[in-house]
Amino acid sequence: MRGGARLGVIATLALAVVAAGCGDADYRVPSISISELRPCGGLPKPEGFRCGSIEVPFEREDASLGDATVGFAVRERDEADRPSRGAIFALEGGPGYSSTGTANAFVKLFGSLLRNRELVLVDQRGAGLSEPLDCRDLQKGKGPDWLTLGECGRRLGERAGSFRTEAMAHDIDDVRKAMELDEITLYGDSYGSFLAQSYAYRYRDRVNALVLDSTYVLEGEDPWYPDLPRTGVRSISIACKRSEECSGDAGRRLDRLVDHLRETGRGVGGLIDAISEAGTGTFATDSYLKIDRAGEALLAGNPKPWRKLTQEGKPAFHHPRFYRRAGELVVGCNDYPMIWDKEADEDERRELLAEAIRDYDPDAFAPFTAREMALSSEIGYLECLTWPEPTELYEPPKPEDAKAPKVPTLVVAGELDDITTPAEGKTVAEEFPGSEYFEARNAGHVVSLYDSHGSAAREIRRFLRRTSALDHQPGGTHSPVAR
Repeated sequence: MRGGARLGVIATLALAVVAAGCGDADYRVPSISISELRPCGGLPKPEGFRCGSIEVPFEREDASLGDATVGFAVRERDEADRPSRGAIFALEGGPGYSSTGTANAFVKLFGSLLRNRELVLVDQRGAGLSEPLDCRDLQKGKGPDWLTLGECGRRLGERAGSFRTEAMAHDIDDVRKAMELDEITLYGDSYGSFLAQSYAYRYRDRVNALVLDSTYVLEGEDPWYPDLPRTGVRSISIACKRSEECSGDAGRRLDRLVDHLRETGRGVGGLIDAISEAGTGTFATDSYLKIDRAGEALLAGNPKPWRKLTQEGKPAFHHPRFYRRAGELVVGCNDYPMIWDKEADEDERRELLAEAIRDYDPDAFAPFTAREMALSSEIGYLECLTWPEPTELYEPPKPEDAKAPKVPTLVVAGELDDITTPAEGKTVAEEFPGSEYFEARNAGHVVSLYDSHGSAAREIRRFLRRTSALDHQPGGTHSPVAR
């Protein structure tokens, strides 16, 4: 029986004492027995989960920064009297969303696979059960993000740079080691797939199968993220052509709407943000059609649907148990590419931003300009202008010169997803040897979690059943998955 099945005796499992040494920081993951895992208060309603946590260094190269709490939830397999086929580790996205807060959707997604598999949900640093970041002004929308995030960074001090993907990949492995698992099946959606890639690059021998749901590249991304708005603009026209309720040329209507927003002084930021958020859900076409209808109404003199769509006035971010705004922005500012040099001070960053706007192709985002993309919307990450510079402890999401592991990998994309686009998914699939790529028609971002009976969710279960069968052939090991 392979190492991934060692959770088969979970009823009597003891989380072992694990010694780990990195750089100047030697630390031990504390032991905890299964009986010490507590009921998961505050989770959605699926049965069978118990929760626990471990303490790890904020920085494995500098123990002086103290410890971080990593919280997780474990669901016992349904057939506890039969051998386990290993554990699935599922990572939620954002950043800033808690994996434990998505427990119900994960249980539905994996379905019958959980008869003989354990499900482990590890929360990102700063979210869920992992010592949530407490930046209240940012969470409640009190003031511009570039002000409230800057204050959040000052409060975090030397730990500001410790909320990053590379450190969280090590956190996940510490949970794996504490549970005495030699291998895991790793699923990640959205940012969770970014984190899953980072883990797989670092711990290639610990992953027996990898599912990257609505993913994007770890390295080499254009900091302007040009595929996002292009996919959104194109999807409005696609949605209209496929709908019996939409007539005319949606692309030309969008051009007229952009001109109208400029002429009336409303600005196009609300439209850009509406498009960037449209690619979510079971049927993304509905969201894109909603934009088209609201724009058409505005052009006809009725602004009410437009105001409702663009949510004029900054809303607060509710449900902090499940989502921390600071968790999203802090990790994004630390790890995502920016238009400016992160090692520059704030004044230099603003100069570099202005220079980048002048030099970028003004027609790259038609019907929007490069300036509008950078300054008028949330896509430009302007709030990160005030974020602290990286320290010498910083490590990027992808190790330098690392090659993708040769592990069975499935990349899933939604055809109309403009948050993590199909183009990005295909690029990632090309990085991983022997990977499979699946694109769900008419679907948006992470559609598998919204529709457990849809094509994307079915493909994920099919892939995991097949890799599990390969894994459990007598004397066998995983073989590359043919495209």
